[in-house]
Amino acid sequence: MAFAGNLRKIIHGRHGRRTPQNVTHGEVTPKFENWFFILPLGAIFTCWELTLRFGFISAKTIPPPSEILKVLLVNLLTNPDFIISVLRSLANIGLGILVAAVMATPFAIFTGLRRRVDTSLTPLIMIFGALPDVALLPFLVYWFGRSASAAILMATIVAFFPIFFTVREGVRNIPKDYFYVAYIYKARKIDVYTKLILPAVFPQLITGVRLAYEFLWEIVLAIEIIARIHGIGFIINFAVEEGSLTYAFAGFFMIGIIAILLDRLVFHRLEESVRRWHE
Repeated sequence: MAFAGNLRKIIHGRHGRRTPQNVTHGEVTPKFENWFFILPLGAIFTCWELTLRFGFISAKTIPPPSEILKVLLVNLLTNPDFIISVLRSLANIGLGILVAAVMATPFAIFTGLRRRVDTSLTPLIMIFGALPDVALLPFLVYWFGRSASAAILMATIVAFFPIFFTVREGVRNIPKDYFYVAYIYKARKIDVYTKLILPAVFPQLITGVRLAYEFLWEIVLAIEIIARIHGIGFIINFAVEEGSLTYAFAGFFMIGIIAILLDRLVFHRLEESVRRWHE
């Protein structure tokens, strides 16, 4: 299509040809450099283990990481309730992000394209976004009960704001020249959205989803602990109440493992793909 072809020329003419920033002459980027954090993490665990082994801190206060990892492995292999609780928490977070993205993305595009709408509505959204999230929890529990519905709705509300603001900023940063090309070639509205706006804001959408995911862990855990909704947060709280700190820390470690794997294997790869595509 003429519109898409000329828009591509405008983009390349504006930015010029770029050379990959992560390739330098005479230097090879390590393949697994994104996993180098394991080295300092291993050092922390080693110091933690030795501190307990030499009796500087009582094992009754905090369990050694070797015991925590052992309990975590046993539960992953033999305890279906533990796995189901982890999956429930992930489902609450995932569904919350999905619903928030479906709601926030078109609204952010609409707001970013219209200055008067942006001036009128964005300050109100900022006010609602600044409210303490956990303060909504009693109302959601009252309306929806102690169920996954309350957790998913809470996750949706929390995830909406970072996705909205990042996508809105992406729309506002689209050069006006691109819209001028679309006007000159009488591009259909569907083409403007699918070939111009959505590709332009996709990096910001990924950033917003990543921010929302980081926020949601603490919110969903707080909901599961306070409202006693089944999930990994409920397991951690129950284990502490029963005096089983090792089991509680196993749940805590499970959260960390999931967070790292999703960050490295999903979000980082998406951002790298988007960056290479823009280059």
